[in-house]
Amino acid sequence: MLEWVDTYCPRAPRLLKTDDDMFINVPRLLEFAAAPARANASRTIWGKVVRRSLPKRTTKSKYYVSPLQFPARVFPDFATGPAYLMTADCVRPLLAAAPAERYVRLEDVFVTGILAARLGLRRTHAPEFYNKKVAAHPCAVQRGLAIHMVRYHEQFDLWRKLLDGKTKCAS
Repeated sequence: MLEWVDTYCPRAPRLLKTDDDMFINVPRLLEFAAAPARANASRTIWGKVVRRSLPKRTTKSKYYVSPLQFPARVFPDFATGPAYLMTADCVRPLLAAAPAERYVRLEDVFVTGILAARLGLRRTHAPEFYNKKVAAHPCAVQRGLAIHMVRYHEQFDLWRKLLDGKTKCAS
């Protein structure tokens, strides 16, 4: 992902990493990125930031990480993988740092946790990144920036709810 962006999108100001089962509220994403507190940010990753997470040491877990792969007791703070946004000036430093670090197969932990911590990149929690399944109510869809576990055939329905213009949601 980082190599692709560095090669083909060198002038893009932001990089949104998202899984294929995510609904991204693009108008909300653009509003989020343009907000005065974020518009001129640098070396920053936004998303659902998890703090003081313990590696799963049970081999049956989908998220298992062996002590050889990651010997520390606690992961560095990281933005969860379903969706996160980073400033473009994070891309090259992350790319350069990756070969020197022991790889952890959990991409979010590796990129936004281990590498970002080594580089001193800011990880900022943004509640708009739901990164979880939510009720398909128009207000939930309008408030969220990233909604997880949305199947491909549900995408159109969520877009309709987002753009219906009839539902008035409290701020």
